[in-house]
Amino acid sequence: MTNKHTAVVIGTKGVNAAGLIRSLGEAGKNVVFASCNAALESKYIHRYIKFSENPVTRIKEIIDFCNASEAKPVFFPTDDETAFFLDDNYETLQKHLICSNSRGKLRYLADKAVMNTLAENAGLCVPKFRKIRIVTDDDFTPEMPVIIKPYAGFAGDKSDICICVNDDEYKKALQKLKQNGYTEVIVQKLLDSDRQEEIGLMGIAMSNGKVIIPGIIHKIRSYPNKRGSTSYARFSPDTNGLKSIDKIIEFVKSTGYTGLFDIEMILSNGVEWFIEINYRNGQYGYTPTAAGYNLPDNWYKAVTGGNADKPNNIKEVYYMNEREDYRHVKDGELSRKEWLEEFRKVSAYGMYCPGDQRPFIRQYVKIPDRFKICFKIIKSKFKDLAVKEEWSIAIRPRTDVLLYESGGTDKPFTVLKNSLRYWAADPFIISDKEKDFLFFEMYDRFMGKGLIGFREINDGNDGISGRIGKMKIAYEQSTHLSFPFIFKYNGCFYMMPESSEAENLVLLKAVDFPYKWEQVETLAVNKRFVDSVMLENDGNIFLFTHVLGKSDSFDTLDIYIKEGNSWLQHKKNPVVNSASNSRLAGTVFEYHKKRIRVSQDCAEEYGKMLHFNSISELTSDKYEEQLVANIGIGDIDISRRNKYSGIHTYNFSNRYEVIDLKNTERIRFGNLINILYKIKCKLTKNH
Repeated sequence: MTNKHTAVVIGTKGVNAAGLIRSLGEAGKNVVFASCNAALESKYIHRYIKFSENPVTRIKEIIDFCNASEAKPVFFPTDDETAFFLDDNYETLQKHLICSNSRGKLRYLADKAVMNTLAENAGLCVPKFRKIRIVTDDDFTPEMPVIIKPYAGFAGDKSDICICVNDDEYKKALQKLKQNGYTEVIVQKLLDSDRQEEIGLMGIAMSNGKVIIPGIIHKIRSYPNKRGSTSYARFSPDTNGLKSIDKIIEFVKSTGYTGLFDIEMILSNGVEWFIEINYRNGQYGYTPTAAGYNLPDNWYKAVTGGNADKPNNIKEVYYMNEREDYRHVKDGELSRKEWLEEFRKVSAYGMYCPGDQRPFIRQYVKIPDRFKICFKIIKSKFKDLAVKEEWSIAIRPRTDVLLYESGGTDKPFTVLKNSLRYWAADPFIISDKEKDFLFFEMYDRFMGKGLIGFREINDGNDGISGRIGKMKIAYEQSTHLSFPFIFKYNGCFYMMPESSEAENLVLLKAVDFPYKWEQVETLAVNKRFVDSVMLENDGNIFLFTHVLGKSDSFDTLDIYIKEGNSWLQHKKNPVVNSASNSRLAGTVFEYHKKRIRVSQDCAEEYGKMLHFNSISELTSDKYEEQLVANIGIGDIDISRRNKYSGIHTYNFSNRYEVIDLKNTERIRFGNLINILYKIKCKLTKNH
C-alpha cells in the first residue's frame, strides 16, 4: 500500500537533498527530485521535475503532478525556503500531498525569539537573548560577548552573522546590518568557553505527538570555524546521556510541528543550551540511516498508514561533508594525511557514496553544467544590454467614472509615443491653473538610467495627442530616478522621486515649476525606499513604501509615521505581506469618501496588473484594507493591444487619467547606442 505514495524530494540540490534521496532510495521508495533549479543525479532518482520559479505557477504545477499520481505523494523539503513555501500554502496543498508542516505557522515558529521562548517554557536553558529593531532599539547595550544573527532563516543570510566582544564592535555590526537592509535581528549571549561542544539532534515529530530522536551528532569541525555548518562529526546513539532529552521532546511537541527536524545545542561547562531548531532534515541527514535508523523512511511510513520503527541497535558512525571539510586542509589547519585517515573511517558523507557516485562526480566534474551556465550568462547579459524592458504612457480625458469603477474600462486610452532616446513610465499628473502637467520616469536609453521628465498638456480640440507637449527634463541626478510622487502643499509644488540606487529618499521643492527643483529635506539615508508616497490623515503624516533589502522581492508594504524630524515604523509593519498586492502603483487617493491604495501585482511577473484597495482603518497602530477591483492589460481599451503585456501605475487629475503599459520585448536602436556608450566608458576608464 505505502509504495503507491511517491517520495518527492523538493528544493535545492546539495548535501541535504543527497541525504534524503539516498535514505529513501535505499529503503526502496520511488524517489522524484523536484527543483526550480538544476537536477541532482543519483541512481535512486526515478524522475526529475523542474518546477517554475514563480510561486503561483509552482503551486499549480505541484497540484497537477499530485493529481496525476496514484496516491498522495510525500514531499520532503531540502531547505528552509522550500519548507516555508510548502507550509505557507498548506491549506491549498494538503488535499493533494503529504508534507511536514505546522499548518501555516512555520514562519512564526522559525522566529528565533519565538522558538527560544518555547524552549524556555519547556524548561530548556537558552542563552540570554533579545529581538531588537535596529532603528528604535539603538540604545540597547547587551552584555558582551554577543552573537548577532537574522531573527529567522528567511530574514537574512548566515554570512551576516556577527560576533562582537565589545561595545564598539557591536555598534559597527548594527550599522553594517542596517546598511544591508536589516530592520530586526536577534542579539544573544555568546557561549564561548574552552569546555564546550556543539551537538545536533535529528528526529521526527508525529501528528499523534510522538517524537523520535535516534541519536546525537557531536560536532568535531565546522567550516568556516564557529560560524559555519558541520563538516565533520560523530554520531552516537546514547541520548540517555543527555540530561535534557525529555525537555527537548516536550519543546518539540509544544511547537505543534510534524515532520523531520534538526536541533542545534551547545554543551558548555556541564550545561545543555538550546540554540535553534530547523524544521526540515539536517545537512547530515543520511547519518542516522548509516547508523541503523532511517529517519526519512520512518516518517514516510508513519504518514502513509504504517508505523515508524523503534530505534534499536543503533551504532556509532562518523559523518563528513567532504567538500567543505577539505577546506581545512587547503587553509593549512589540517594535514592531508590526517584528513584522509578520517575520511576512510566515515560511514556517511555529504555527496560521496560507494555504489552511487553520480552526485559526487557531478559536483566536481561539471563540464556540461558549466557550458549551460556559461551560455545562460551570455544570453542574459546580451538581453540586459540590447533587449531591455520598456514602458509607454497612456492617457484619456477623465469622466464621472474612474478606471476601477463599474464601466471605468469602457473609454479608450491614447498611447503616447516614446522618442528615439527616451521611454516613459510611472506617470503622475498634477494641475496648475488651467494646465495639467504629466511627470514620469524618463528613461535614457543612451545613458542607461532614469531621470524625471515632464510633458505639458494644453487645451485644444485637436485630439489628446495634439495637446501633449514634448518630453522635457525636470530633474536628474547621477543615479537612477523613477516614480515621481508629486503634490501641492500651501501653494507650492513638491516631489519625492524614488532614488533607491542612491540609497536615500529626498523631498524636492519647485523653485521654478515645472522646470527647476531643489532638495529641501532628506527623509531617509542608507535605505532603499521604493515607490513611496505620503499621506496626511487625522493630523498624522504617513509614508507608504517598500524597503528593498538583500532580496529584490517586492512582497511587503511598510508604513512610517512622521514624529518631529524622525520617521517611526508603524507597529504592524509590514502592513501588507504579499508579492501580489504590496508594491505601490500610484498616489493613495480619496474618492467618494473612500481612501484607495493602488498596488501592482508582482507575484508572477513585474507589472502583471493593478489592484485597487480600500483603506478602512489607518492609525499609528492599526491598518486594514480590502481589495475592491483588479485591472489587467486585457481590460484596457487601447489600439494595437498585442504590443503591450503589463500595467503598473495609475493616477489622475481633475481632467485626465494616466496609466503606463509594458511594451513587448525587442531590440531597439537606442539600446545599441547604450552598448557603445558603455564600451566607450570602459575604454576611457582603462586609459
